[in-house]
Amino acid sequence: MGRTGRTAPPEPGGARTVDELAARLRALHNWSGVSYREIHRRVLAARRQRGTAELPAYNTVYRCLQPQRSRLDVELVVDIAAVLLQDESLVAPWRQAHQVVVGRAADAAIVSVTDSIPAAPALFVGRSAEVADLLAACESGTTQFVLGGMAGVGKTQLARYVAHRLLDAGLGNELQLAVDLRGFDPQRPPADPAAVLDGFLRRLGVPGSQVHCLDLAGRVRRFRQLMADRKAIVLLDNAATEDQVWPLLSASPHCVTLVTSRYQLCGPPDVRSLALDVFSPGESLELLSGVVGERAIADDPVTAARIARLVGHLPLALAVVAGRVTESADWSLRDHLERLTEHRERLRLDGGVEPALALSYEALPSERRQLLRLLALHPGRDFDSYAAAALSAQSREEVLHDLAELVRASLVQPGAPGRFVLHDLVRVFAADRSRDEDPGSLRREALTRLLDHYRWTAAQAAAGYAPHEGSHRVMVVNPGTGYPPVETREEAKAWLDAERANLVAVVRAAADSGRPGPVTDISTVVHYYLDTSGYFREAELMHDCAVAVADDDTALSRAWNNLGCVYWRLGRYADGRDCYQRALELTRRTGNRVGTGKCLGNVALGHFRLGRYPEAIDCYRQALAILEEEGETLISSASTTRGGLGWGLLRIGRYAEALAEFAQGLETARLLGENTFEEAYALTNVGIAHEHLGCLPKATEYGVAALALSRRLGFRSGESDSLNLLGRIRLAEFDPSAAVEYQQRALELTIDTGNRSLGVEIRNDLGASLCAAGRFGEALEEHRLALVVADSLEDRYEIARAHRGLAEALDRRGEDGAEHVRLASALFVEMGTPEGRRTAGAPAKGRRRD
Repeated sequence: MGRTGRTAPPEPGGARTVDELAARLRALHNWSGVSYREIHRRVLAARRQRGTAELPAYNTVYRCLQPQRSRLDVELVVDIAAVLLQDESLVAPWRQAHQVVVGRAADAAIVSVTDSIPAAPALFVGRSAEVADLLAACESGTTQFVLGGMAGVGKTQLARYVAHRLLDAGLGNELQLAVDLRGFDPQRPPADPAAVLDGFLRRLGVPGSQVHCLDLAGRVRRFRQLMADRKAIVLLDNAATEDQVWPLLSASPHCVTLVTSRYQLCGPPDVRSLALDVFSPGESLELLSGVVGERAIADDPVTAARIARLVGHLPLALAVVAGRVTESADWSLRDHLERLTEHRERLRLDGGVEPALALSYEALPSERRQLLRLLALHPGRDFDSYAAAALSAQSREEVLHDLAELVRASLVQPGAPGRFVLHDLVRVFAADRSRDEDPGSLRREALTRLLDHYRWTAAQAAAGYAPHEGSHRVMVVNPGTGYPPVETREEAKAWLDAERANLVAVVRAAADSGRPGPVTDISTVVHYYLDTSGYFREAELMHDCAVAVADDDTALSRAWNNLGCVYWRLGRYADGRDCYQRALELTRRTGNRVGTGKCLGNVALGHFRLGRYPEAIDCYRQALAILEEEGETLISSASTTRGGLGWGLLRIGRYAEALAEFAQGLETARLLGENTFEEAYALTNVGIAHEHLGCLPKATEYGVAALALSRRLGFRSGESDSLNLLGRIRLAEFDPSAAVEYQQRALELTIDTGNRSLGVEIRNDLGASLCAAGRFGEALEEHRLALVVADSLEDRYEIARAHRGLAEALDRRGEDGAEHVRLASALFVEMGTPEGRRTAGAPAKGRRRD
């Protein structure tokens, strides 16, 4: 019994979001009556008893129990539940609940956005009143529309038709955006509006590194800013709720937004709602006549009308029936009516949909029926002809012909150019038929072919996207199926962008079906693309799956290493260090020398962040020695590891040696190819070394070159770093006003990209420049903000710099900064940096990065 007198503790079951799970954890805390301090003490004791290296700070435990959580550390959730319940048998549901909510959230965050409105139906009939109403409303200034109605009533077709009418009239030609919000997807949860905005902003030219750090409100603001003067059309298809839609609406008077939903969504008064019903009898006959031919319907209008009534005048069912009639020239309308009536005896779907689908399905040749069944096995939302060919074991030419016929029969819908979609109802129907008609071995073989297709094509695309990166060298066997051109970086990126959501779905499907090979291989080969593009949510999900299912230590070490990189990008440094250490132990155990070299470089990052510079330098040297021995000097790891070694040397005052390492890193980066992220990073490093050595003209030369290349690449973190370098150079040249201008621009970029560690450094540098400019109050504010963030990141060096900056600004303002001097000096001495050898409180030279 808890202190509150309850006899049973709260349980986590039923939580659907991370915040709901945190609420259940708070309820458990209230039930227990245990204080925050005591929870923290018990968690530390339990971890020490297990020998766990990572010990959470009090604030970490406290924050885990607070509202408005978007992420929870599963191990911490389990530990808190364990110390509150004091019964191991009750703890497992908390881990399971976390897996459920994180998996659901991850699925909701995987969204495909296109920059064109999918094609309107070749034959569009009926809805003349609705079309006229929508076009007239647009002309009168209404820009936001919600089309509601039941499944299969034609909402999407109407929205696409109206969108193309508007485009033909010259409206929205500047920009089009379209997304399936999956409001009623039978397999996956509705799309997260934050993830949709991620896709929209990227299509609008915002780099992924800048997008991923913005919360929902920040993304909404940025989207509306960028759309303010755009003449655009946005299609939000298959919406679930108002909360999903309203963040995606633009306030621009030039942007028309069309929303479709099975619900009648309630919104602001300026949103025009239109409820679609099934076709009228006249419209039903018009559709049948348009497909089957006017003569056939005119010869037996009574039977045609009875067919329309039997399928409930539902446009989707009517289109399917019409396709069936067209394919069966030797059947009369009465024959079709009899078959429809028979099929109503064994419905699985509501209304007239199933008999209509069954009628068309059973009229298909056997191989085309099988293709439709196999397409329902695809775990993603849409697919291209190469994936369809892999599923069916046909040639691409054969499958393209069959897909065209299935489109004619209204059983498959065209999506984005070159892609196809199954309507939700068709997918359910085909999946049911597959379970009834296909042996399990056939379904397993088809899924295996599909997984092998994605594994191979992803490896080829990874090679095209980054020829210098070693991830694509995973031994992937060519399955012999066709794949699209992905040899150039542009082709590879286009395929990876289009298939990103499918790759996540494929990895999940492979993991669920007990196939670790495709999971670990795809996770590995697409890591560099996801990392450099800022798709950290997708990367985390894939690498989590790889960690869970890897069946050998080599694959598991790669998965831990990649997951550590994602955590590092997200600012979860403790989690990242733990992953890197696990990866290192595995590579050493398996004798994977190259893997050990890469992991050592990553472990060094942890030492560097904690101010353990001799340990970091040692790890970097070991890593480079291994990479050189193994002949792996022409991979990105070699360049970045050389840069890391230079930074370790820089921090302990060995500037000439640091310059030599940075210069060699730049040479290696240039061997990787033209215009790489690695070259931009290396150029900045060389400039920083010259700055520390007092060679300001050289430092400026490299800083300007780094800035130019970073801007060409859209490498926002590199742009921030080079701007900050140029600002420090201006300060060393006794121009603090120019320095402040550079560093404020650098800080703005860093805030946008969410690079918190670089942001701390820039705030401390900006504080020094503000102080030199006599703006002491602003300097104090920057150093105080830097101190707060540096403390949360465990960045001891920047903590010391913040204290030193506060001391100097207070001293210049005539106030006592002695305590800050003491704290800064103690940390610098402990870390062995040059600042620790200076006189306490003495200002650093302007040219120093520190």
